[in-house]
Amino acid sequence: MRILSLSHRLADPLIDNHHIFNAPAVTDYEAIVVDVGGIAESIQNAVAASEPYLSFADLTVVNGEPIDGVTGIADTLRRRLDEFTRALERGAVVIVLAHPPSAISGVAGYQGLDRYFFLPAPAGMAWDSTLLRGSAGSTAAITAAEHPAVEVIESYRRDLLYRCFFNDRAPGFAGTARVIARSEGGLPIGVEFPVLNGRVIFLPSPRQNGARWLVQKESKALIAAFRELLGHADEDAPRWTAQVEIPEMQARTRERDLRQAAVERATSELAEAEGDLAERASLRDTLWRTGDIGLQPAVIRCAELLGFEAKASDTDAPLLTDGDHEVHYVVAGAEEAVGMEPHYRLRARLDGLIERRQQVARGLVVANGQRLTRPEERQREIAPALKVAAESVGYAVVTTRSMFAAAIACLEGLSEEKKAAIRTRLLNVNGVVTIDDLLPAAQATSETEPPEEPAAVPADAVAAEG
Repeated sequence: MRILSLSHRLADPLIDNHHIFNAPAVTDYEAIVVDVGGIAESIQNAVAASEPYLSFADLTVVNGEPIDGVTGIADTLRRRLDEFTRALERGAVVIVLAHPPSAISGVAGYQGLDRYFFLPAPAGMAWDSTLLRGSAGSTAAITAAEHPAVEVIESYRRDLLYRCFFNDRAPGFAGTARVIARSEGGLPIGVEFPVLNGRVIFLPSPRQNGARWLVQKESKALIAAFRELLGHADEDAPRWTAQVEIPEMQARTRERDLRQAAVERATSELAEAEGDLAERASLRDTLWRTGDIGLQPAVIRCAELLGFEAKASDTDAPLLTDGDHEVHYVVAGAEEAVGMEPHYRLRARLDGLIERRQQVARGLVVANGQRLTRPEERQREIAPALKVAAESVGYAVVTTRSMFAAAIACLEGLSEEKKAAIRTRLLNVNGVVTIDDLLPAAQATSETEPPEEPAAVPADAVAAEG
Protein backbone atom coordinates (compact mmCIF):
# COMPACT_ATOMS: atom_id res chain seq x y z
CA MET A 1 0.00 0.00 0.00
CA ARG A 2 1.26 3.45 -0.98
CA ILE A 3 -0.36 6.74 0.02
CA LEU A 4 -0.65 9.81 -2.20
CA SER A 5 -0.66 13.11 -0.28
CA LEU A 6 -1.63 16.23 -2.22
CA SER A 7 -0.48 19.59 -0.81
CA HIS A 8 -0.11 18.19 2.71
CA ARG A 9 3.48 17.40 3.65
CA LEU A 10 3.98 14.06 5.39
CA ALA A 11 7.09 11.99 6.09
CA ASP A 12 7.25 8.23 5.59
CA PRO A 13 8.69 5.89 2.93
CA LEU A 14 5.13 4.72 2.15
CA ILE A 15 3.90 8.24 1.36
CA ASP A 16 4.30 10.11 -1.95
CA ASN A 17 4.10 13.91 -1.48
CA HIS A 18 2.94 15.93 -4.51
CA HIS A 19 0.90 18.96 -5.51
CA ILE A 20 -2.07 18.84 -7.86
CA PHE A 21 0.07 19.40 -10.97
CA ASN A 22 3.06 17.08 -10.49
CA ALA A 23 1.28 14.09 -8.96
CA PRO A 24 1.18 10.79 -10.86
CA ALA A 25 -2.22 9.40 -11.84
CA VAL A 26 -4.49 9.47 -8.77
CA THR A 27 -6.19 6.33 -10.11
CA ASP A 28 -3.06 4.32 -9.24
CA TYR A 29 -3.63 4.86 -5.50
CA GLU A 30 -6.20 3.44 -3.12
CA ALA A 31 -5.16 5.66 -0.18
CA ILE A 32 -5.22 9.42 -0.80
CA VAL A 33 -4.82 12.49 1.45
CA VAL A 34 -5.97 15.86 0.15
CA ASP A 35 -5.49 19.35 1.63
CA VAL A 36 -8.22 21.31 -0.15
CA GLY A 37 -6.78 24.68 0.82
CA GLY A 38 -3.31 23.71 -0.35
CA ILE A 39 -4.62 22.60 -3.76
CA ALA A 40 -6.48 25.88 -4.21
CA GLU A 41 -3.33 27.83 -3.31
CA SER A 42 -1.27 25.90 -5.91
CA ILE A 43 -3.86 26.66 -8.59
CA GLN A 44 -3.92 30.37 -7.73
CA ASN A 45 -0.11 30.51 -7.80
CA ALA A 46 -0.07 28.81 -11.20
CA VAL A 47 -2.68 31.25 -12.57
CA ALA A 48 -0.66 34.22 -11.30
CA ALA A 49 2.57 32.63 -12.59
CA SER A 50 4.10 33.47 -9.22
CA GLU A 51 5.59 30.00 -8.96
CA PRO A 52 6.66 27.60 -11.76
CA TYR A 53 4.97 24.19 -11.89
CA LEU A 54 5.83 21.03 -13.81
CA SER A 55 3.66 17.99 -14.44
CA PHE A 56 4.68 14.45 -13.46
CA ALA A 57 5.95 14.10 -17.04
CA ASP A 58 8.05 17.28 -16.62
CA LEU A 59 5.80 19.41 -18.82
CA THR A 60 5.54 23.10 -17.93
CA VAL A 61 2.10 24.03 -16.59
CA VAL A 62 0.63 27.20 -18.18
CA ASN A 63 -2.68 29.02 -17.95
CA GLY A 64 -3.73 28.26 -21.49
CA GLU A 65 -4.16 25.53 -24.08
CA PRO A 66 -1.81 22.52 -24.00
CA ILE A 67 0.74 22.47 -26.83
CA ASP A 68 4.03 20.68 -27.41
CA GLY A 69 6.14 20.81 -24.26
CA VAL A 70 3.50 22.46 -22.03
CA THR A 71 0.20 21.45 -20.46
CA GLY A 72 -2.73 23.64 -19.48
CA ILE A 73 -4.05 24.23 -15.98
CA ALA A 74 -7.67 23.55 -17.02
CA ASP A 75 -6.74 20.34 -18.85
CA THR A 76 -4.82 19.07 -15.81
CA LEU A 77 -7.66 19.84 -13.40
CA ARG A 78 -10.29 18.12 -15.56
CA ARG A 79 -8.04 15.06 -15.72
CA ARG A 80 -7.79 15.02 -11.91
CA LEU A 81 -11.59 14.86 -11.60
CA ASP A 82 -11.64 11.82 -13.87
CA GLU A 83 -8.81 10.18 -11.90
CA PHE A 84 -10.48 10.69 -8.52
CA THR A 85 -13.73 9.32 -9.94
CA ARG A 86 -11.99 6.19 -11.22
CA ALA A 87 -10.11 5.73 -7.95
CA LEU A 88 -13.35 5.86 -5.93
CA GLU A 89 -15.00 3.46 -8.36
CA ARG A 90 -12.19 1.02 -7.51
CA GLY A 91 -12.86 1.39 -3.77
CA ALA A 92 -10.28 4.05 -2.80
CA VAL A 93 -10.35 5.89 0.52
CA VAL A 94 -9.86 9.67 0.31
CA ILE A 95 -9.11 11.62 3.49
CA VAL A 96 -9.88 15.31 2.95
CA LEU A 97 -8.56 18.07 5.22
CA ALA A 98 -11.60 20.25 4.90
CA HIS A 99 -11.89 23.90 3.94
CA PRO A 100 -15.09 25.84 3.16
CA PRO A 101 -16.18 25.83 -0.49
CA SER A 102 -14.96 28.82 -2.47
CA ALA A 103 -14.72 29.79 -6.12
CA ILE A 104 -11.36 29.74 -7.93
CA SER A 105 -11.14 32.32 -10.67
CA GLY A 106 -8.75 33.07 -13.49
CA VAL A 107 -8.25 29.57 -14.93
CA ALA A 108 -8.48 29.92 -18.72
CA GLY A 109 -11.08 27.62 -20.21
CA TYR A 110 -12.58 26.48 -16.89
CA GLN A 111 -15.61 28.42 -15.76
CA GLY A 112 -17.34 27.66 -12.44
CA LEU A 113 -14.24 26.16 -10.82
CA ASP A 114 -14.29 25.78 -7.03
CA ARG A 115 -12.16 24.15 -4.34
CA TYR A 116 -13.93 20.79 -4.61
CA PHE A 117 -13.75 20.50 -8.39
CA PHE A 118 -11.84 17.22 -8.20
CA LEU A 119 -14.05 15.28 -5.78
CA PRO A 120 -17.23 13.37 -6.72
CA ALA A 121 -20.05 13.64 -4.17
CA PRO A 122 -22.73 11.12 -3.10
CA ALA A 123 -25.76 10.94 -5.41
CA GLY A 124 -28.03 13.96 -4.91
CA MET A 125 -25.44 15.92 -2.92
CA ALA A 126 -22.74 18.49 -3.68
CA TRP A 127 -19.77 19.90 -1.77
CA ASP A 128 -21.26 23.39 -1.73
CA SER A 129 -22.28 25.98 0.86
CA THR A 130 -25.56 24.15 1.51
CA LEU A 131 -23.60 21.26 2.98
CA LEU A 132 -20.25 22.79 3.95
CA ARG A 133 -20.22 26.05 5.87
CA GLY A 134 -17.29 28.18 6.85
CA SER A 135 -16.39 28.45 10.51
CA ALA A 136 -13.34 28.27 12.75
CA GLY A 137 -12.48 26.64 16.04
CA SER A 138 -9.99 24.44 17.84
CA THR A 139 -12.11 21.97 19.83
CA ALA A 140 -13.10 18.43 18.88
CA ALA A 141 -15.16 15.75 20.59
CA ILE A 142 -14.97 12.22 19.20
CA THR A 143 -18.37 10.67 18.43
CA ALA A 144 -17.23 7.42 16.77
CA ALA A 145 -14.36 6.21 18.93
CA GLU A 146 -13.95 2.99 16.95
CA HIS A 147 -13.35 4.78 13.62
CA PRO A 148 -9.77 4.33 12.32
CA ALA A 149 -9.49 8.04 11.48
CA VAL A 150 -9.85 9.04 15.14
CA GLU A 151 -6.13 8.45 15.71
CA VAL A 152 -5.36 10.95 12.94
CA ILE A 153 -7.34 13.65 14.76
CA GLU A 154 -5.70 12.66 18.05
CA SER A 155 -2.23 13.06 16.51
CA TYR A 156 -2.71 16.84 16.22
CA ARG A 157 -5.59 17.51 18.63
CA ARG A 158 -3.53 20.09 20.56
CA ASP A 159 -2.94 22.03 17.34
CA LEU A 160 -6.28 21.40 15.62
CA LEU A 161 -8.03 24.07 13.58
CA TYR A 162 -11.37 23.34 11.91
CA ARG A 163 -12.17 25.79 9.15
CA CYS A 164 -15.66 24.58 8.28
CA PHE A 165 -18.44 22.30 9.47
CA PHE A 166 -21.14 20.18 7.86
CA ASN A 167 -24.76 21.26 7.93
CA ASP A 168 -26.41 18.16 9.36
CA ARG A 169 -29.80 19.55 8.29
CA ALA A 170 -28.84 19.57 4.61
CA PRO A 171 -30.85 17.23 2.33
CA GLY A 172 -29.34 13.74 2.21
CA PHE A 173 -26.96 14.22 5.13
CA ALA A 174 -28.84 12.17 7.72
CA GLY A 175 -29.15 9.09 5.53
CA THR A 176 -25.66 9.21 4.06
CA ALA A 177 -23.11 10.70 6.45
CA ARG A 178 -21.40 9.17 9.47
CA VAL A 179 -20.21 11.77 11.98
CA ILE A 180 -16.80 10.98 13.47
CA ALA A 181 -16.17 14.18 15.43
CA ARG A 182 -18.02 17.32 16.45
CA SER A 183 -16.91 20.62 17.88
CA GLU A 184 -17.63 21.27 21.54
CA GLY A 185 -20.71 23.14 20.33
CA GLY A 186 -21.97 20.10 18.42
CA LEU A 187 -20.98 21.08 14.86
CA PRO A 188 -20.02 18.07 12.68
CA ILE A 189 -16.34 18.61 11.77
CA GLY A 190 -15.26 15.03 11.02
CA VAL A 191 -17.59 13.14 8.65
CA GLU A 192 -17.43 10.07 6.40
CA PHE A 193 -19.44 9.67 3.18
CA PRO A 194 -19.75 6.65 0.88
CA VAL A 195 -18.96 7.80 -2.67
CA LEU A 196 -19.26 5.40 -5.61
CA ASN A 197 -17.50 2.25 -4.36
CA GLY A 198 -15.13 4.11 -2.05
CA ARG A 199 -15.16 6.35 1.00
CA VAL A 200 -14.50 10.08 1.45
CA ILE A 201 -13.58 11.13 4.99
CA PHE A 202 -13.48 14.81 5.91
CA LEU A 203 -11.33 15.76 8.90
CA PRO A 204 -10.37 19.05 10.55
CA SER A 205 -6.81 19.99 9.77
CA PRO A 206 -3.77 20.79 11.90
CA ARG A 207 -3.12 24.50 12.26
CA GLN A 208 0.52 24.05 11.18
CA ASN A 209 0.74 21.90 8.06
CA GLY A 210 4.06 20.02 8.06
CA ALA A 211 5.22 21.22 11.49
CA ARG A 212 8.39 19.38 12.56
CA TRP A 213 6.87 18.12 15.83
CA LEU A 214 3.81 16.78 14.02
CA VAL A 215 4.70 15.44 10.60
CA GLN A 216 5.96 11.97 11.58
CA LYS A 217 3.28 11.44 14.22
CA GLU A 218 0.53 12.40 11.78
CA SER A 219 2.06 10.26 9.04
CA LYS A 220 2.10 7.13 11.20
CA ALA A 221 -1.49 7.74 12.28
CA LEU A 222 -2.60 8.10 8.65
CA ILE A 223 -0.81 4.91 7.62
CA ALA A 224 -2.44 2.97 10.45
CA ALA A 225 -5.86 4.44 9.59
CA PHE A 226 -5.61 3.55 5.91
CA ARG A 227 -4.52 -0.01 6.76
CA GLU A 228 -7.62 -0.45 8.92
CA LEU A 229 -9.93 1.26 6.42
CA LEU A 230 -8.65 -0.78 3.48
CA GLY A 231 -8.27 -4.05 5.37
CA HIS A 232 -4.50 -4.29 4.93
CA ALA A 233 -2.02 -5.88 7.31
CA ASP A 234 1.01 -5.62 5.07
CA GLU A 235 3.67 -4.20 7.38
CA ASP A 236 6.94 -6.14 7.39
CA ALA A 237 7.94 -7.75 10.67
CA PRO A 238 11.03 -6.33 12.44
CA ARG A 239 14.13 -8.49 12.01
CA TRP A 240 14.27 -9.41 15.68
CA THR A 241 10.99 -11.34 15.47
CA ALA A 242 12.83 -14.17 13.71
CA GLN A 243 15.01 -14.54 16.83
CA VAL A 244 12.10 -14.86 19.27
CA GLU A 245 12.21 -18.40 20.59
CA ILE A 246 9.19 -20.64 20.04
CA PRO A 247 9.25 -24.16 21.55
CA GLU A 248 10.13 -26.91 19.06
CA MET A 249 10.25 -24.60 16.03
CA GLN A 250 13.43 -26.08 14.57
CA ALA A 251 12.36 -29.66 15.21
CA ARG A 252 8.96 -29.10 13.67
CA THR A 253 10.45 -27.33 10.67
CA ARG A 254 12.67 -30.34 10.02
CA GLU A 255 9.65 -32.57 10.41
CA ARG A 256 7.80 -30.49 7.84
CA ASP A 257 10.65 -30.79 5.31
CA LEU A 258 10.79 -34.57 5.73
CA ARG A 259 7.08 -34.92 5.24
CA GLN A 260 7.17 -32.74 2.12
CA ALA A 261 9.69 -35.16 0.59
CA ALA A 262 7.21 -37.99 1.16
CA VAL A 263 4.08 -35.99 0.34
CA GLU A 264 2.41 -38.71 -1.72
CA ARG A 265 2.36 -41.18 1.16
CA ALA A 266 2.07 -38.74 4.06
CA THR A 267 -0.29 -36.00 2.83
CA SER A 268 -2.44 -35.91 5.94
CA GLU A 269 0.55 -35.91 8.32
CA LEU A 270 2.18 -33.06 6.38
CA ALA A 271 -0.98 -30.95 6.58
CA GLU A 272 -1.13 -31.48 10.35
CA ALA A 273 2.51 -30.47 10.81
CA GLU A 274 2.06 -27.38 8.60
CA GLY A 275 -0.94 -26.26 10.61
CA ASP A 276 0.85 -26.70 13.94
CA LEU A 277 3.90 -24.82 12.70
CA ALA A 278 1.82 -21.92 11.40
CA GLU A 279 -0.09 -21.64 14.67
CA ARG A 280 3.09 -21.54 16.70
CA ALA A 281 4.80 -19.05 14.41
CA SER A 282 1.75 -16.77 14.55
CA LEU A 283 2.34 -16.26 18.27
CA ARG A 284 5.18 -13.88 17.37
CA ASP A 285 2.61 -11.50 15.94
CA THR A 286 1.46 -10.66 19.47
CA LEU A 287 4.78 -8.89 20.00
CA TRP A 288 4.74 -6.48 17.05
CA ARG A 289 1.48 -6.28 15.16
CA THR A 290 -1.34 -3.79 15.71
CA GLY A 291 -5.02 -3.49 14.80
CA ASP A 292 -7.84 -5.97 14.53
CA ILE A 293 -6.52 -7.48 11.30
CA GLY A 294 -2.89 -7.94 12.34
CA LEU A 295 -2.91 -8.34 16.13
CA GLN A 296 -6.26 -9.86 17.03
CA PRO A 297 -5.74 -13.37 15.50
CA ALA A 298 -2.50 -13.82 17.48
CA VAL A 299 -4.19 -12.65 20.71
CA ILE A 300 -7.01 -15.14 20.13
CA ARG A 301 -4.48 -17.98 19.74
CA CYS A 302 -2.83 -17.01 23.06
CA ALA A 303 -6.22 -16.88 24.76
CA GLU A 304 -7.16 -20.31 23.38
CA LEU A 305 -3.98 -21.82 24.80
CA LEU A 306 -5.05 -20.44 28.20
CA GLY A 307 -8.43 -22.16 27.91
CA PHE A 308 -10.61 -19.38 26.53
CA GLU A 309 -12.91 -19.79 23.55
CA ALA A 310 -13.16 -16.95 21.03
CA LYS A 311 -16.71 -15.99 20.06
CA ALA A 312 -18.64 -13.07 18.58
CA SER A 313 -21.45 -11.20 20.29
CA ASP A 314 -24.89 -10.64 18.76
CA THR A 315 -23.44 -7.47 17.20
CA ASP A 316 -20.35 -9.33 15.87
CA ALA A 317 -18.09 -7.76 18.52
CA PRO A 318 -15.25 -10.11 19.62
CA LEU A 319 -15.36 -11.68 23.07
CA LEU A 320 -13.71 -14.49 25.04
CA THR A 321 -15.46 -17.00 27.28
CA ASP A 322 -14.26 -19.61 29.75
CA GLY A 323 -17.63 -21.39 29.66
CA ASP A 324 -19.12 -19.51 32.59
CA HIS A 325 -18.07 -15.91 32.02
CA GLU A 326 -17.61 -13.62 29.03
CA VAL A 327 -15.20 -10.73 28.52
CA HIS A 328 -15.45 -8.18 25.71
CA TYR A 329 -12.01 -7.16 24.51
CA VAL A 330 -10.23 -4.74 22.21
CA VAL A 331 -6.65 -4.93 20.96
CA ALA A 332 -4.36 -1.96 20.34
CA GLY A 333 -0.72 -1.46 19.39
CA ALA A 334 1.53 1.59 19.39
CA GLU A 335 5.18 2.37 18.81
CA GLU A 336 5.16 4.15 22.16
CA ALA A 337 2.85 3.56 25.14
CA VAL A 338 -0.71 2.53 24.28
CA GLY A 339 -2.93 5.48 25.15
CA MET A 340 -6.65 6.09 25.56
CA GLU A 341 -7.88 5.03 22.10
CA PRO A 342 -8.72 1.43 23.14
CA HIS A 343 -10.44 2.76 26.27
CA TYR A 344 -12.85 4.79 24.15
CA ARG A 345 -13.57 1.86 21.84
CA LEU A 346 -14.15 -0.53 24.74
CA ARG A 347 -16.21 2.01 26.68
CA ALA A 348 -18.48 2.63 23.67
CA ARG A 349 -19.06 -1.12 23.30
CA LEU A 350 -19.78 -1.71 26.99
CA ASP A 351 -22.12 1.29 27.14
CA GLY A 352 -23.98 -0.12 24.13
CA LEU A 353 -24.42 -3.45 25.93
CA ILE A 354 -25.85 -1.65 28.95
CA GLU A 355 -28.35 0.18 26.73
CA ARG A 356 -29.45 -2.96 24.87
CA ARG A 357 -29.39 -5.52 27.67
CA GLN A 358 -29.45 -3.48 30.89
CA GLN A 359 -26.43 -5.59 31.82
CA VAL A 360 -22.92 -4.61 32.88
CA ALA A 361 -20.35 -6.54 30.84
CA ARG A 362 -16.72 -7.32 31.62
CA GLY A 363 -14.06 -5.60 29.52
CA LEU A 364 -10.40 -6.23 28.61
CA VAL A 365 -7.79 -4.20 26.71
CA VAL A 366 -4.87 -6.15 25.23
CA ALA A 367 -2.10 -3.57 24.73
CA ASN A 368 0.98 -3.97 22.52
CA GLY A 369 2.95 -0.89 23.58
CA GLN A 370 6.43 -0.13 22.19
CA ARG A 371 5.62 -2.81 19.62
CA LEU A 372 8.74 -2.32 17.47
CA THR A 373 11.06 -2.52 20.48
CA ARG A 374 12.51 -5.83 21.64
CA PRO A 375 10.23 -7.21 24.37
CA GLU A 376 12.95 -7.33 27.01
CA GLU A 377 13.78 -3.64 26.41
CA ARG A 378 10.24 -2.29 26.80
CA GLN A 379 9.72 0.08 29.72
CA ARG A 380 6.43 1.95 29.23
CA GLU A 381 3.93 -0.15 27.33
CA ILE A 382 0.76 1.32 28.83
CA ALA A 383 0.08 5.03 29.29
CA PRO A 384 -0.68 6.11 32.88
CA ALA A 385 -4.07 7.50 31.79
CA LEU A 386 -5.14 4.10 30.48
CA LYS A 387 -4.13 2.41 33.75
CA VAL A 388 -6.15 4.93 35.76
CA ALA A 389 -9.15 4.60 33.43
CA ALA A 390 -9.15 0.80 33.74
CA GLU A 391 -9.08 0.97 37.54
CA SER A 392 -11.79 3.64 37.66
CA VAL A 393 -14.20 2.24 35.07
CA GLY A 394 -13.57 -1.36 36.06
CA TYR A 395 -11.91 -3.40 33.33
CA ALA A 396 -8.60 -5.22 32.84
CA VAL A 397 -5.54 -4.23 30.83
CA VAL A 398 -2.91 -6.80 29.93
CA THR A 399 0.19 -6.47 27.75
CA THR A 400 0.70 -8.68 24.73
CA ARG A 401 4.08 -9.49 26.28
CA SER A 402 2.25 -11.16 29.18
CA MET A 403 -0.10 -12.99 26.81
CA PHE A 404 2.86 -14.24 24.77
CA ALA A 405 4.70 -15.41 27.89
CA ALA A 406 1.60 -17.25 29.10
CA ALA A 407 1.14 -18.90 25.69
CA ILE A 408 4.75 -20.10 25.67
CA ALA A 409 4.30 -21.47 29.19
CA CYS A 410 1.18 -23.34 28.01
CA LEU A 411 3.13 -24.89 25.15
CA GLU A 412 5.74 -26.02 27.67
CA GLY A 413 3.17 -27.69 29.94
CA LEU A 414 1.74 -25.04 32.26
CA SER A 415 -0.62 -26.72 34.71
CA GLU A 416 -4.40 -26.42 34.36
CA GLU A 417 -4.48 -24.83 37.81
CA LYS A 418 -2.16 -22.02 36.70
CA LYS A 419 -4.12 -21.51 33.46
CA ALA A 420 -7.33 -21.17 35.49
CA ALA A 421 -5.65 -18.66 37.80
CA ILE A 422 -4.60 -16.50 34.82
CA ARG A 423 -8.13 -16.62 33.40
CA THR A 424 -9.53 -15.60 36.79
CA ARG A 425 -7.31 -12.51 36.94
CA LEU A 426 -8.27 -11.43 33.43
CA LEU A 427 -11.94 -11.83 34.36
CA ASN A 428 -11.78 -10.06 37.72
CA VAL A 429 -8.86 -7.63 38.12
CA ASN A 430 -9.58 -3.95 37.47
CA GLY A 431 -6.47 -2.26 36.11
CA VAL A 432 -3.23 -3.74 34.83
CA VAL A 433 -3.07 -7.54 35.13
CA THR A 434 0.32 -9.10 35.97
CA ILE A 435 0.91 -12.85 35.86
CA ASP A 436 4.64 -13.27 36.45
CA ASP A 437 4.04 -15.10 39.72
CA LEU A 438 2.00 -17.74 37.84
CA LEU A 439 4.63 -18.45 35.18
CA PRO A 440 7.88 -20.43 35.26
CA ALA A 441 10.88 -18.19 35.88
CA ALA A 442 12.05 -18.58 32.28
CA GLN A 443 8.83 -17.02 30.97
CA ALA A 444 8.33 -14.20 33.52
CA THR A 445 8.16 -10.84 31.76
CA SER A 446 9.65 -8.63 34.50
CA GLU A 447 7.13 -5.92 33.75
CA THR A 448 8.09 -3.59 36.60
CA GLU A 449 8.26 -0.11 35.12
CA PRO A 450 10.16 2.97 36.28
CA PRO A 451 8.26 5.40 38.55
CA GLU A 452 5.91 7.66 36.63
CA GLU A 453 3.95 10.80 37.37
CA PRO A 454 0.35 10.29 38.57
CA ALA A 455 -2.11 10.43 35.68
CA ALA A 456 -5.27 12.49 35.58
CA VAL A 457 -8.44 10.43 35.69
CA PRO A 458 -10.27 10.74 32.31
CA ALA A 459 -13.59 12.58 32.54
CA ASP A 460 -15.63 9.61 31.31
CA ALA A 461 -13.95 7.34 33.85
CA VAL A 462 -14.93 9.71 36.67
CA ALA A 463 -18.51 9.77 35.39
CA ALA A 464 -18.62 5.96 35.23
CA GLU A 465 -17.23 5.61 38.77
CA GLY A 466 -19.73 8.08 40.12
